[in-house]
Amino acid sequence: MLKPLIAAALVLSSGWAIAAEPPLTAARYAQQLGVGMDVDWARTERGIREFDPLVVRDFRAKGITHVRIRVAGEPTEARLIHLRKLVEACEQYGAIPIIAYQADEYKNSPNADNEKEVVNWWIAVAHYFGKSAPLLGFDLIYEPADKLNHNLASLNRVYEKTIKAVHEIDPQRMIFIAPRLRAAPEDLTSLKLPARSQSYLLAEWHIFPWGPLKNNGKYPWTSGTAQEKAAIRSRISAALRWQQKTGHVSWVGGWGVGESIRFTPTAPQMAFATFMACELQKAKIPYAINADIQFYDGEEGAWRPASEPLLQAMIAPVCEKPGEKPGHHAVKPAARDAKRATPAAASTVKSAAPSASSAGQG
Repeated sequence: MLKPLIAAALVLSSGWAIAAEPPLTAARYAQQLGVGMDVDWARTERGIREFDPLVVRDFRAKGITHVRIRVAGEPTEARLIHLRKLVEACEQYGAIPIIAYQADEYKNSPNADNEKEVVNWWIAVAHYFGKSAPLLGFDLIYEPADKLNHNLASLNRVYEKTIKAVHEIDPQRMIFIAPRLRAAPEDLTSLKLPARSQSYLLAEWHIFPWGPLKNNGKYPWTSGTAQEKAAIRSRISAALRWQQKTGHVSWVGGWGVGESIRFTPTAPQMAFATFMACELQKAKIPYAINADIQFYDGEEGAWRPASEPLLQAMIAPVCEKPGEKPGHHAVKPAARDAKRATPAAASTVKSAAPSASSAGQG
């Protein structure tokens, strides 16, 4: 009888006893996000029809560690069931799911009725998932724009009410909020952050969501001049300053290089993709690539060969080292040669977060 007790005492004294997992915080969550992709698996008829859980396996094998699931429309039973199917596939294959609500009516008409609709939409989704899927994140409004640019009070009010309602249902649910002006990093300072919200609240912002398009006759990326690079670094620095000042972390909800479907990427696109990926990774800011349809053929269940070099540059770029002369950028072969993810791979992601029951309340 004494032997088991002695063995237990030795384990405890040696420090081998299994310690309780620390609660998942926004900072730890951001570290796990890595490189993700915007997907339309719950937004378009085609995306819903073509979705197969094995798509998540393919994404994970490519090096994509989270997906931003865009969704529109009412939280009907059918839509909620489909969302659960997506979330469960992500859990099975080790990818972090983030539900991003478009809130189209509210963005175009931010009145009291539509504010209430947004809050009620998330209450329904929060109740449906409860405290399950602890790595599931809620992106409250997908890229605020249009009339919200002139109604900051309404936007902050919706965020405050929704955060309170969701956290009354699940105090540990990770929530993303984005500033107005199409989620520009320079406007992060306009967000009204609830007190003591660092643990479960992250900011979402955009930079070139559809690539460097012409604006007022100016093109923000040509050959990657020193001035063009400095302008991009300045925008990323704005987000870093906001993080340092507020203690919150952030995530780029989507960026791209422009239209690339069916086309071999150009040299400027490859250079832009490599530079952007390197700068965001250097800043330790996780990001999602926009969007799945550009790189993955859902009908065929396969990656598009033409855009493969571009995807690799966005996921695993080879970055210039300090003092190194600019040269030809290649991509790391690790993502390309990764073994296909299996259900066991999910444990490496989920083990970093405690279960909803073990993490405690707060």
